[in-house]
Amino acid sequence: MELGLITFGSLLPDPHTGARLSQRERLRDVVRAAVAAEELGFAWYTVGEHHFGERDVIPSPVVVLAAIAERTSSIRLATGTTLVANRDPVLVAEDYALLDLLSDGRLELIAGGSFFPEPYAVFGQEPESKAARKRENVELLLRLWTEDRVSWTGRFRPPLHEVRLQPRLLQERPPLWISGGTGLESVHLAVDNGLPMVIGTTARPPADFVPVFDAYRALWRERGRTEAPGRLGAASHAFVARTSQQARALWRDHIANYLSAPHAHRRLGFDEYVGEDGPALCGSPAEVVDKLGRLREAWGHDLHLLAVDLGGIPHAEVQRATELIASEVLPQVAEAPEAARA
Repeated sequence: MELGLITFGSLLPDPHTGARLSQRERLRDVVRAAVAAEELGFAWYTVGEHHFGERDVIPSPVVVLAAIAERTSSIRLATGTTLVANRDPVLVAEDYALLDLLSDGRLELIAGGSFFPEPYAVFGQEPESKAARKRENVELLLRLWTEDRVSWTGRFRPPLHEVRLQPRLLQERPPLWISGGTGLESVHLAVDNGLPMVIGTTARPPADFVPVFDAYRALWRERGRTEAPGRLGAASHAFVARTSQQARALWRDHIANYLSAPHAHRRLGFDEYVGEDGPALCGSPAEVVDKLGRLREAWGHDLHLLAVDLGGIPHAEVQRATELIASEVLPQVAEAPEAARA
């Protein structure tokens, strides 16, 4: 299984000191963490997109990833997610084709829609249109990336006539994934278009997502697709220290700070959140390896993204945790036998 890092540019004060980085300082930390992630051997560095909130500072992952592309050479550069449901798919297609070229073909775009209300209000979109917008825009994005000229008519943007996207992707196959949660609309969208998926598994107990992963593989078979099912990914809030006690003591206030911010959808107390049946990964390297193995057995996924830099935690603590993950978790996870799923 591959491991990657995911960041949302969380910009909250340190709950212990009250210190808050400037937006410029936070963005610089995001970029230098990506450089370190490549040096440490992580497969992906993933940047999220949020708008108009106080907690997160990155509304345009493509800009941040372009800066990272110039400082790295091999790590996959991903979005987690690009709000395709809220953005003009023509501009998405142009911007990310440009990033694919700048990064020498390292783009991975995870397509989703905002679960916060502000983008819909500011962009003049009905929240109830999210699923329809996501499907329409994903399917138009695919056509723009794969066809020479596109003529098209849809519900949510003006028609296109003989539009030829420029620039073109460097990668031959569109590097497009679908994001999903516990609902099955995104599963249908992914399977209908033969695309891989990343499931947002950060907020609920892992058992809640087993039906989603299973539904993807079952629907793939039902549709009669002859190729193997697409790759499946997951994500966790995560923190690692030498001992479980150290990890929990260092992380407790920071993750509580993150989950108490507006729209965080906190459902579990800390002990439940990091416990054996909780969604987060927090503990010693051995404890985290064991939990990742159990999640892989339950879900059958082959990509796991870790969100470490949350809740105002200092960059030095983030770096120590990611170095420990790289040295003592990543090698064991990479060598683990493939999970068998029906």
